[in-house]
Amino acid sequence: MERDFFSSNTVLREIFDHLSDAVYFVDHQGIILYMNKAAEKLDGYTLQQAEGHTVTELYGLDTVQSPLLRVTASKEPLYDHTLRYDVNNREVYKICNTFPIEFPDGTWGAFSIQKDVTKLKETIEKNIELQKKFFKYHDETPVKGEKEGKLFTFNDIIGNHPLLQECKNLAYNAAQSDAPIFLCGRTGTGKELFAQSIHSASKRKNETFLAINCAAIPETLLEGLLFGTEKGVFTGAIERKGLFEQADGGTLFLDEINSMPLSSQSKLLRVIEDKYVTPLGSKEKIKINTRIISSCNVFPREAIKKQQIREDLFYRLAVINILIPSLEERKSDVFLLANHFISQYNAKYGKKVQSMDDEVTNFIMDYPWPGNVRQLKYSIECAMNLVNDDEVTIKKQHLPFYLKEGLEYGHDSLTLSNLDLPAGKLNPPITAPEMPKDNASGEVNILSSIRQNEKEKIIAALIKNQGHITNSAQELGVSRQTLVYRMKKYGIK
Repeated sequence: MERDFFSSNTVLREIFDHLSDAVYFVDHQGIILYMNKAAEKLDGYTLQQAEGHTVTELYGLDTVQSPLLRVTASKEPLYDHTLRYDVNNREVYKICNTFPIEFPDGTWGAFSIQKDVTKLKETIEKNIELQKKFFKYHDETPVKGEKEGKLFTFNDIIGNHPLLQECKNLAYNAAQSDAPIFLCGRTGTGKELFAQSIHSASKRKNETFLAINCAAIPETLLEGLLFGTEKGVFTGAIERKGLFEQADGGTLFLDEINSMPLSSQSKLLRVIEDKYVTPLGSKEKIKINTRIISSCNVFPREAIKKQQIREDLFYRLAVINILIPSLEERKSDVFLLANHFISQYNAKYGKKVQSMDDEVTNFIMDYPWPGNVRQLKYSIECAMNLVNDDEVTIKKQHLPFYLKEGLEYGHDSLTLSNLDLPAGKLNPPITAPEMPKDNASGEVNILSSIRQNEKEKIIAALIKNQGHITNSAQELGVSRQTLVYRMKKYGIK
């Protein structure tokens, strides 16, 4: 009767066959009633081959190991279950959500939606092994431009702006202790660059540095990676050290920790407080001595308010809290960085570029760089790929297409060129030497003048439009979202 339910329901089968995740249905005896195309491709069985056979016959799984058999027996759903099994000479890792189902004849069975994470798991583990292999810092003065196998240092953080210098000084001082450090900065500001530099300047510099992006890994895999696994904790699990244990004596960088599930955050808090880690499936406590550096790409107050970070965990992680400035906040470093990247890519691509023309120079200084230093770097790399071998100047036609659009039609920001700056302030030659530190005060005065003029323009537009934000944004030539951000930045209510 259950088999007839699927054979006669062609619409339901077609829907399942269009899903990218594997779908399975079994009856009360654990016999396969249906599997979709994704499951066929993953396991190497066709539906015709699998129909009428039990899960145990096909996969060698018993009631404890198989989520389908467990749910069939208990009639209770099973969420985010990690499953590993061998089928047709290949190893498969899945995350499964499995539910009981009552068929039209009154009998019970189960169905399971299973996401294949085999390649993801392999990629993560290879990445960790590569970090352990290459991120060993043995040379106090690495060859400029040759970073493979070496961690970054504070010498690799380019910029003379007072905000950045203050940030580097704070980070260097923080490196001398073992206190947890919380790095806050927008995407592309260089949070991992700072994390590596802190490790390289610390007494742990000859020990392991490992980094993991908490946003890229499903919860069920993340905890196993962080804390380790005991043999048998889930089907096919082997005993494996977690990152805390692998980085013992060194540093563990938890990137985008605001993307870590709250349930995992509570376990992380316990590890930090106790300085012990308990592998999944084990009762043994393993003492660890691992320094934690974590990062967040939104302001902590916002992350806590949105329940992305547990407040108690934040206070524990942010014993030292460092805010990395955006590129827009240190605009005077744009030329220095552009020059640095040009030099890098001259060496990498065998080019001879010496400068940017005035049009490009004005534009890159005016552009808000929402992707920060990373975006500037990739934009320069694009240009360096497009210049001819005999060209020495980056021109408009060499910029990425989306930047050229901004150059021709204006971009969605309040432009510095509209703020009546003294002539020449925005056009230093690209080959100019680095700004001496004693010019910092003049640099601050220029930027303060820019911000004050910008603030006054916003206030004037809001008064003219009687506080109507959309109309004010249109008059200023920016999006409503950009104007709201600027209003918050300047405390305009």
